[in-house]
Amino acid sequence: MNAIRIWAAAVCAAAIASSIAQIAVPDGKVQKAMRCVIGLFFVCCVIMPFAQGLPPMSSEKLQWEEAAFLEVTDDLSQELTNQTAKRFEENVRQIVQDMLSAQQIPAKKIEVDVHVGEDSSIYINSLKIQISKGEEENIEQISQIVQKETGITPEVWAEGEEVL
Repeated sequence: MNAIRIWAAAVCAAAIASSIAQIAVPDGKVQKAMRCVIGLFFVCCVIMPFAQGLPPMSSEKLQWEEAAFLEVTDDLSQELTNQTAKRFEENVRQIVQDMLSAQQIPAKKIEVDVHVGEDSSIYINSLKIQISKGEEENIEQISQIVQKETGITPEVWAEGEEVL
């Protein structure tokens, strides 16, 4: 009976992990390929115990498999958190780029540094914007626009200047 409970828990965990993975994947061709992989993963999770015949498990083997399952789940959770942080970083970069483009201010480079906390929360450590040499008069305007729209105080510098 324990084997069935573990199998049911594994199927539930696979369903949750599959759902989170589908949400975290960017749109386009990658999403289509990921759906196929996730579907195959989920089917394997459901069918595998039946293919093996659900043999009776000893308590020691059960504890080992449960520990292995928890380790895989932790690794998957960490990977999803990292992918979510990366996607968050890309989104912030794109939002700032769009804001500046709307004001017809070209940015050469936008760097977003994010941190993932122990509770999987995502924080923005810094936002750095590099502009072309000769555009120094826009530094204050860029800083004000970004701070007003996002609440983040950016570090803005012109190409060739040293960043602290």
